[in-house]
Amino acid sequence: MKFLKINIHWISTLIFLFLILFGTLTPRDVIEVPDFGSDKQYHLLAFTLFVMPLTFNKLKNIYWVLPVAIVFGALIELIQPFVGRYGDIKDFYADALGSVIGVCLIALIKMIAFIKLK
Repeated sequence: MKFLKINIHWISTLIFLFLILFGTLTPRDVIEVPDFGSDKQYHLLAFTLFVMPLTFNKLKNIYWVLPVAIVFGALIELIQPFVGRYGDIKDFYADALGSVIGVCLIALIKMIAFIKLK
């Protein structure tokens, strides 16, 4: 019955995954996004949040979460032209940077918590 145990880290990651897929692969005329500046900010924030739950769950997950997130960002940019969007290398850079920031933030938080426990 252990496989039925709900893991909030996986659920959070899947929610972010679906939000990213919806936000990046839905044609622009279907959804209206508020204009708070460059869409790169959205990419950076989305991928930062995407990698954080599983990295927080187990720090060793960095070794596979980070590459998966970066490849996921690249695939999105490659698929976008087929769904009425524009693939942009700068969006990919923002995805990758957001992924790195997310895992680094969690690593830093865990390191600070470990030092405080000593």
